[in-house]
Amino acid sequence: SVAETAQTIKKSVEEGKIDSIIDKTIIGDFQKEQKKFVQEQQTKKSEAALPPWAYSNDEETIQQQILALSADKRNFLRDPPAGVQFHFDFDQMYPVALVMLQEDELLNRMRFDLVPKHVKEEVFWRNYFYRVSLIKQSAQLTALAAQQQAAGKEESKGREEDSELKETVRPKTPPVTIKPQIKSQEDEEEISTSPGVSEFVSDAFDTSNLNQEDLRKEMEQLVLDKKKEETSAVEEETADWEKELQQELQEYEVVTESEKRDENWDKEIEEMLQEEN
Repeated sequence: SVAETAQTIKKSVEEGKIDSIIDKTIIGDFQKEQKKFVQEQQTKKSEAALPPWAYSNDEETIQQQILALSADKRNFLRDPPAGVQFHFDFDQMYPVALVMLQEDELLNRMRFDLVPKHVKEEVFWRNYFYRVSLIKQSAQLTALAAQQQAAGKEESKGREEDSELKETVRPKTPPVTIKPQIKSQEDEEEISTSPGVSEFVSDAFDTSNLNQEDLRKEMEQLVLDKKKEETSAVEEETADWEKELQQELQEYEVVTESEKRDENWDKEIEEMLQEEN
């Protein structure tokens, strides 16, 4: 039986049927389990993988920029610049690459055209993910700059509010002790000996002491004084009026005398002319 099994194995090896024999053994079962495990891990990774723009601050703009990379061949053919440190692990990024092939139809076409005619698979994805990392870094920098600017505005606002509060709040004045003024005995005596003055003049003015005869005389005197003032005012007005009349009469007399002189002068001129004739 050993010889027969050896011959059958020899024939199967020669005919290329060794895989069928191994599958029937324990080694075959182990290989099957290993393949199954690898496939399950790959499917889990592909299911857990997300596109590069997931959970970013501005997903829409980053998505548009990453999808625009597939329109240019140079993004896949050009290597990163010399001196740039870009770590790329193909096995780690392979699930993300599968997700991107599903999301981006242009990327799938570009891979079909370039791999492996112009570039290898690993180089293709390295160049692609290098450009993707640049887009993500620029988006992070813009978001950080916006956050710093907003924080600066808040700080300046807080300083302005603090300054306004300092201006409005005034410092408390320290308490001042008021010392009572001690009056001397001499001042008290002077105050007590001084004659009492009533608070109002009407209180001090006693109307019972007035005499009615005196009041009548004072009233008559006031009436006479008013009459005298009125007569003096009338006399002054008449005197002024007389002065004005005298001035007008004098002016009239001067005018009449000058007219008479003019007539005499005309007569003399006529007589002189007649004599010459």
